[in-house]
Amino acid sequence: MRFWEYCLQTILFASLQKLGVYRVNYLQQPYLLQVKKHQQILWPQNSTAIYYRKQHQAHFLPVPVQIRSFVQDYLRSFSQFVNTLVADEDLTFGVITDTHIKFADSHSYYGFNGLQHVGEFLTLPNLINLDFVAHLGDIIDGSDDAVTDRQLLAQVSRYFSQQTGPYFITKGNHDDNDKYDEHTLSKKATFAAQTFADLIWQTMYQQRSVKKLSTNYGVSYFDKNNLRVVFINTTDVPYHLDAQGRKIYDSKLTLAVRNGQLKEIVQILQQSANKKIIVCGHGNLMTVKGHNGLQYNGKAVHDLFKAFNQGLSGSLQHQDKDNNFSLALDFDFTNNLSGQVVAYICGHRHVEDQFKIDGIQYILLNVSALMGKKHSLTTKYNRSWDRKKDEVSEFAGYVINLNQAGDSLKVFGYGAATPLRKFKI
Repeated sequence: MRFWEYCLQTILFASLQKLGVYRVNYLQQPYLLQVKKHQQILWPQNSTAIYYRKQHQAHFLPVPVQIRSFVQDYLRSFSQFVNTLVADEDLTFGVITDTHIKFADSHSYYGFNGLQHVGEFLTLPNLINLDFVAHLGDIIDGSDDAVTDRQLLAQVSRYFSQQTGPYFITKGNHDDNDKYDEHTLSKKATFAAQTFADLIWQTMYQQRSVKKLSTNYGVSYFDKNNLRVVFINTTDVPYHLDAQGRKIYDSKLTLAVRNGQLKEIVQILQQSANKKIIVCGHGNLMTVKGHNGLQYNGKAVHDLFKAFNQGLSGSLQHQDKDNNFSLALDFDFTNNLSGQVVAYICGHRHVEDQFKIDGIQYILLNVSALMGKKHSLTTKYNRSWDRKKDEVSEFAGYVINLNQAGDSLKVFGYGAATPLRKFKI
């Protein structure tokens, strides 16, 4: 495009004052132009370059999410370290969690940096022989308007789907946009029940390497020889609206697993005899003190894993005062002689932690999104890192390695993360 055409197009977009979304072409590519009160955003439909213009600006600027050279150099060094300690026959995968993407150019907290962290994380498969990559939820912070957050989710889906290897994404408690809803006068739901599934899981489930029983609950799994990784949905909350169109359940505060999802988990476990299994989700099922880590049924899921490890049969029966979270299902793991759920890996708490309950190793991963030292919501763990923009401490990510025998687990961390944690299974 010639310069005068670019200027003319920019002026044309800037002249649009009516709030809304328009289909346009920009730099000879299809975009959605979102006109907001104080800014305009150009959302790509095929590429990954986002542009925006604030009210006082004459021209559109690219959102600063390019892969940075110092990060490339750092991840190359990190990958060389990982490659010396893993083998091709092992199960090895990359994990990022809690990117909390916001449409803001923040230098001390959540913002564009979350999207940048995703792009940089996805360079790892070029450096390490990863079986797959995964995001464990809270892709977005859920505090932008519905159009913006839908487009951010779509952008992350595009990032993952455009890389060559398999990928998995779990749902976080902020991925339903509830933060934004609570700050509006009407408090009405701005995401539909299937918004996240349509934008994230629909594409994810099309991959041949992603195994599933259905597309109803966000449950999926991956196999490598006798090793299996299962992904579950800890934000399995019913979508019910009151007479005013407000959500009855606030998913940013309610983490749960319901009966339908548990039935699928039982089926997968019954087909997992003698496999070594890692389970991944967003929220921790149990606390370090052995209490329920979710609002509903975290301990029930843990007890199911414990029953699998012991080769038991029986039933899970629980009548909750809220029947949406009641349980009634049978299981039979008596054909399992040596299979074991060895670990549960999650994010959500914005800390690193590890503890073992009933022989199952719980591993908590740190938030990828920037948490500046002086921000009031920064956890004590991240405050100790003194995380800063454009430094290695800005981001965090992991590589998980389970050896072929399934008895030794390594967790490699980069950025604001422990470089290596080892667990004997």
